[in-house]
Amino acid sequence: MCAPETIMAALEGEQPSCGRRQALRGAVAGLLGAGALAALPQRAAAATGGTRASRVVDLTHPLSPDFPVFEMYVRKPARRQVMFEDVIGFNTAEWTFNEHTGTHMDVPAHSRKGLPTVDLVRPEDLVAPLCVVRIGERAARDNITELTVKDLREWERRNGPLPERAFVALDSGWYKRVGDAAAYLQFDPLAQVMRFPGVSPEAADFLIHQRSIVGFGVDTSSLDVGTRREPLVHRMLLTTGRYGIENLAALDAVPERGAQLVVGAAKLRGGFGAPVRALALL
Repeated sequence: MCAPETIMAALEGEQPSCGRRQALRGAVAGLLGAGALAALPQRAAAATGGTRASRVVDLTHPLSPDFPVFEMYVRKPARRQVMFEDVIGFNTAEWTFNEHTGTHMDVPAHSRKGLPTVDLVRPEDLVAPLCVVRIGERAARDNITELTVKDLREWERRNGPLPERAFVALDSGWYKRVGDAAAYLQFDPLAQVMRFPGVSPEAADFLIHQRSIVGFGVDTSSLDVGTRREPLVHRMLLTTGRYGIENLAALDAVPERGAQLVVGAAKLRGGFGAPVRALALL
């Protein structure tokens, strides 16, 4: 077993040499065993009645220290490993990040105190029919284009009415730029704005008041178009008790209609937002 000073060194971020904790390994193996580990997938299937999606598409960007953030408002994520397998038998790391970093959700309290925080979002709202509206061709020509009511009505002409309690996602193709922070954020230092697509106030009003939605999301870093200085669309959506998701990925890999969205959100007590794992089940 490692000496206390060796463990403390690990906590300080060092990686000293030390033998593995064989006793810990033996205890873990004894508790689980190869048979128990092999049975986990079968148990998971049994817990869901044996049903499963034919395909699952991950709509989530990996969260990492180099994920693009607008540093005027948000600090870059940081990761530091503090426990090491060859010191005490396992690995752990400490992360520091803003709750509105990476693929994440904005909840009502983000716009107004007293409204629901992340831990109070209803679980049934985190599973919803996914409707994807594509404007990628237009966004390639105009980097501050917005989702419009016309786009939504054309979607309905092709796919029928938006389902009850749907989640509407804007596919602008922007997620493909995430590896290049300058291209993803398009910050204009003279105007002090960013240049990326978003949702227009008219489209937001249409979805909120004329259709039944649990929320909407974008594959950019804000629900509002990057040039909008005031978060108008955020307020319109969130103050009605709905939620938004920003920095979605791979929306071009799912159909316009027919997928089911599942949002796995960190249940942060009092959180104004949280990282999510957004999945589309087909």
